[in-house]
Amino acid sequence: MPQVALIYVEGDTEVEFFKKLFLRYLGRLPRKTYNLRGNFNIYNKILDKTLNFLTNRSSVQVRIYCFIDRESRDQNPPLSISVLRSRIKEIPELKKAVLTADLILATRMIESWFFYDIDGIYKFLKTPRHKRNPRKYRPVEKFSADDLSQLFVRYGKVYIKGKGCRNFVDHLDLEKIFNACDELNEGINLILRRAGSR
Repeated sequence: MPQVALIYVEGDTEVEFFKKLFLRYLGRLPRKTYNLRGNFNIYNKILDKTLNFLTNRSSVQVRIYCFIDRESRDQNPPLSISVLRSRIKEIPELKKAVLTADLILATRMIESWFFYDIDGIYKFLKTPRHKRNPRKYRPVEKFSADDLSQLFVRYGKVYIKGKGCRNFVDHLDLEKIFNACDELNEGINLILRRAGSR
């Protein structure tokens, strides 16, 4: 049976970032990415979109991957993978078609990961070299979209979440972020490993 990776991301900013990242690291792996547009009603959205994908695809099996922000450094994320797996088992159409469901967490949020390429951020903002202090932004999980916005404002720009961040994301060094971010690296490698197994 053919397998497809159904990848759920939290919002438009994630869509812009992961579109480039998946193209680079997942290549032609059969996949479909869904934008959850926030983490409210998250279980129902994932289940509904998965059921909708499987409609008229009785010969396909899927693996679900949820890229979700933890929203803090130490709180539980807005999605429990064990709850999602239990809900999948309760629906016959999903129970037979969903091979696995996994969670890839961004601690604290996707903008935290952007700080792994603080040099690229400074370059994008045209920050004078003598004003750059990369060590200030470690560890990255301490920093959020608000911190990124404040950094942008300091250098006369506005950080726009969502589709408006495309130009900024295009200037980030994806390889640097991928290599430095254990959560991201492990998530992508999990997708690749699972794609090769039955």
